[in-house]
Amino acid sequence: MFKKISFFAVLFSLLCASLSAGQPKRGQLDPRGTVHIPIGIPNTLDTLKTFVEAEGNFSPGVGSYGIYFWIYDHDANTFTAPTMDGVKSEHGLSGTGVLIPWTTWSAGDIAVRTEVCHVLKALPPTGIPGGPVGVHVAGARARMMNRGNKPKKFSLFVALRPLGAAGWQVKKLEVSPEGDTLLVDGRTAVAASRKPDAVGVLPLDNIGEAASAGNVPEAKSAESPNGECSGAMKFTFALLPTQEATLDIVCPVLPGRNAVRHQWDGKSAWAQFDEAVPNSDNSGQRQPDAGLNYYRNLKVESMLNDAAEYWQDFTGRVKIRLPDPRWAECFAATLGHVALAMNEGAPDVAVVNYNVYNRDGVYVANMLQKAGQNELADQCIRYFASHPFNGRVQPEADNPGQILWIIGQHWLFTRDEAWLPLAYGTAKQLVKMIAYYRTTPGPHWVNARSMKFGDDLPKEQRQELKPGACDGFHPEYTEAFDIAGLRAAILLGEALKETKDVEEFRALEKQLFEKYDARFGANLKKEYGSYSVLWPCQLYPYSEGKAWEQFKSIGAQKPTSWRYFPPATAHQGLLAGNREAGHGTLALHLDHEQMKGWYAFDEGGKSGSGGWKHLKTTWNGDIAMPHGWAIAEVNLLLRDSLAFEDKTRLVLLAGVPPDWFKKPEGMSVEKMPTHFGLCSFKYVPNDKGATLTLSGKAEPADGFILRLPKELNAKAKAGDKELARAENGDFVIPTNTEKVELEWVK
Repeated sequence: MFKKISFFAVLFSLLCASLSAGQPKRGQLDPRGTVHIPIGIPNTLDTLKTFVEAEGNFSPGVGSYGIYFWIYDHDANTFTAPTMDGVKSEHGLSGTGVLIPWTTWSAGDIAVRTEVCHVLKALPPTGIPGGPVGVHVAGARARMMNRGNKPKKFSLFVALRPLGAAGWQVKKLEVSPEGDTLLVDGRTAVAASRKPDAVGVLPLDNIGEAASAGNVPEAKSAESPNGECSGAMKFTFALLPTQEATLDIVCPVLPGRNAVRHQWDGKSAWAQFDEAVPNSDNSGQRQPDAGLNYYRNLKVESMLNDAAEYWQDFTGRVKIRLPDPRWAECFAATLGHVALAMNEGAPDVAVVNYNVYNRDGVYVANMLQKAGQNELADQCIRYFASHPFNGRVQPEADNPGQILWIIGQHWLFTRDEAWLPLAYGTAKQLVKMIAYYRTTPGPHWVNARSMKFGDDLPKEQRQELKPGACDGFHPEYTEAFDIAGLRAAILLGEALKETKDVEEFRALEKQLFEKYDARFGANLKKEYGSYSVLWPCQLYPYSEGKAWEQFKSIGAQKPTSWRYFPPATAHQGLLAGNREAGHGTLALHLDHEQMKGWYAFDEGGKSGSGGWKHLKTTWNGDIAMPHGWAIAEVNLLLRDSLAFEDKTRLVLLAGVPPDWFKKPEGMSVEKMPTHFGLCSFKYVPNDKGATLTLSGKAEPADGFILRLPKELNAKAKAGDKELARAENGDFVIPTNTEKVELEWVK
């Protein structure tokens, strides 16, 4: 039997502890709730994702509990937690954007680094057909180093509390009979790599008061009807100067619990609320409990290696090497973040906060395409096609054109001839839908989960689609996507030699473009036009004409509220030839406090809260982080600053800083997907100029454009042929050129 102590004895011991030590102020051991990211496996249920906060505390699964690391210095009789006032912490990712978050902080002379990973581990065969084959597990490692000039004795506390990054009630908390594991409701919660020197639990969320005095309670079992149990393991170390120590813990994700699916209310006008209660018997997946011995035998070292290998493969299909390593880190990390937001084929805007919004989702799908993740991009497209109006309860008019556009992009990136006929039927129906609501009198009837429209819809399924509906009323945006979508349909029809369809598509596109140009052509920068005309809709030429004239002056854009809009605006300037719109905007965004370390922008304004109010957390549920569209706009601006398609040409290095062209480390891109195949190039400067080597399979019909800064005077040769330079600094490089030699001209 576990030893129990009375409630009054617990209070007395805590009072003594508070009198004998410098107790942190109330709330200073709670999560700060300013920056967080989910980690785990893409395209799994949101509740199966581990949330990690900037100070290193985490919740293994949504609706689990909080796990914390604290330090008690025996020599100085001081207690430190990274959430306390005055304790500075830093955070980042292991490798190049690999989703293994780390946090560093100091407790006097003791430097602490924690890192967390989340993996899907194989289970031993059960012999039961259809039984679970894998179990989600979080692993964490704490490294401590004595940076002082004297030996140090200290204790590391691993605490478990109901309050966490995405916490839940803890009604029963126990210590295993062997004294090395904390159990919540009889299931493994924390298994340590070594037996703690002391471990204890409480029926209240007061474990921090005991730890602040360097102690843990004596009780090995506690129950709380209100779910307020807390506990801690204490590990004591003695380190010589520069000596290090390591502790590993394993935390199963929702063992024996039900990982619930979203249950969006379908009523909230602005952003839907998730009615699914975590850990309930609502629709979801029952998670296996592999048993205490299984978790004890897991090695965090192996888990970290598995997670690193997984994410290096996932985000490393495109390799970027640049003078500022943050570009490559951002490109990889933001790709991981949007993949984590995918949930059983649904490209949610953010984990927990939001359901799918087609508007946001097509940018995410385009990110996936441009990073070589075509299978996930295809799943996004399938979801859009089965949910043609997605996001708010009221249908919005940009959705059909956006779905057509992303289908067209998928064809251009994959050239998948087996996929194309399957997608074409959806494309034709979307064209008919656009013709219906753009050329016939209203009201216009659609349904969020059907490709049928108008009279083909039963009356009880009809929802009215109002022209221009999008974040209120923005026809300059919705109609731009109608045109971009029709142009995509023309490409698909041409590829399949559907001549009659193509003629009809062209006639409708011509009609709608003329109306658009007449209405908006004189002011293409009108509100949401600044987020759509050139990027991503490509309505007008990039290097001449009215759009070029209006957008070429757009330079660097500062981050503001609604994070997606400044980089979207800058993207118009980049495509119109303004180099600063690329590198200047990226510099300002990468310097932003939220982007540092984890590259995890929020939306910049009030977001949908999804299911956050169900959880025990200090996180403000009205903040969605990382936000899919916000980080997608940064990612896609970064990609196009390195290479972008201009009809039948591929433009290189149009948005990088001018001084990078003479940086000795050079610039390189490997296997970047483009409309013309995988692009690889290496730019290496030397004393007299530079060498550009093109080694990929990209074959743009009209060649490559090397866009040098205007102020950088140069001559270029491809073999024995001297290349002409345009007034804007462009060199046109013929397709199949392997090497270009640049010479600086004084």
